[in-house]
Amino acid sequence: MPTARAAALLITAFLLYFFANQTQVGWIYVMSALMAGAVLGAWWLGRNALKGVTAERTIAPSDPPHEGDAVSVQLAFHNTRSDSHIRTTEHCPFAEPDSPARKLSVFIPSLPASTPVQLNYDVTVDRRGLHEFPPLKLESPAPFGFFRRRRLLPLPTRILVYPEVRPLRRLSLFDRQPAAVLTRPRPGIGAEFVGVRPYRPGDSPRHIHWRSTARVGELISKEFADDTRPGLTLALDLFRHPYPQTDSKHTPFEWAVKIAASIGDYAQRRGYALHLLADESAWPPPPGPISPTALLEYLARVQPTGAHTLADILNNRPTQTFVAVILPWPDDSVVESLVALRQRGYEVLAVVLDPESFPAGGIPGASLADGLPSAEIESRLIRFRKDWTEQLHAPLSLGEGRPESGQVREK
Repeated sequence: MPTARAAALLITAFLLYFFANQTQVGWIYVMSALMAGAVLGAWWLGRNALKGVTAERTIAPSDPPHEGDAVSVQLAFHNTRSDSHIRTTEHCPFAEPDSPARKLSVFIPSLPASTPVQLNYDVTVDRRGLHEFPPLKLESPAPFGFFRRRRLLPLPTRILVYPEVRPLRRLSLFDRQPAAVLTRPRPGIGAEFVGVRPYRPGDSPRHIHWRSTARVGELISKEFADDTRPGLTLALDLFRHPYPQTDSKHTPFEWAVKIAASIGDYAQRRGYALHLLADESAWPPPPGPISPTALLEYLARVQPTGAHTLADILNNRPTQTFVAVILPWPDDSVVESLVALRQRGYEVLAVVLDPESFPAGGIPGASLADGLPSAEIESRLIRFRKDWTEQLHAPLSLGEGRPESGQVREK
């Protein structure tokens, strides 16, 4: 693409040529030809300015980061042709919206043919999910700035960002004694089948789960229950509730994912077998007791796009001794299912997000959280204005969820 400089030079060359025709002065013809030739020469010399440019992108640390972590991104540019100067524009998909790294434009005055040029920048991970970098935008005005050549350089780089995990000091759900009639599944040696896992050396061939082996193409072993400790079922509501549209990352569902990750981390650190319960039609959770990595990888991708309410899921799925239910939207239809679980002797904790307190607004969750203790269901109301770890630690007293007079919602 010709620049304004090239256009001005060509117009000047044309005017000189026109003036030379009128005056028949030879040196004016020469000046006109030199100007036009300079533009033509610049086009010829710079036609391959970007074709020899390649790049590599590395992210440190290499392990998947958590939301809020700091990572370092390095770009190494190589040039297989003649020395050139370029401008590159990097779009970092997981940077904060107002961060300079979100759209980083850097001018490289000299990109030699033999020595790579490195570009480093640090960025704080803004939000969870699977992020993919778009192609690099390259631009070069070489050699004289008469033409601006552009090229998109595909550099496929994906990064999975785990949700934020905050260590919990305690969770009263596990302080209560479960009913003796309930099973206490935990991966170990026992008679009750609780799930599957990859085959490990030393596993009995009789415990191979042949159906799963045929499906995934590798040996899968059955996992049995150990009656020494109960397990936890972590139920996350993925139904497509009418969440308000917002560009903010502070939404009830995003906070629900963080809370689920923190509760799962707390349970696994204390040795409880963890099972996930969610809408399988949208985001099927891993079967059986899951590892900490499997929990984070699932929660990193999950979105509220389910077609089934959590009440339907709870009614049709088996649960463990302890049940932690995360409700990003106060759905009253789940109360009957929670009461049924409690009546069967399960220990239930309902974590209710209060959409009204979040930046985008929504319906209040206080009435649902206040009403559950009367049915002997422990509840927590999580509001945007407060530290949700502290709200999880402290039991909810009746009336705590109601907003005080004169309070203003955070923006």
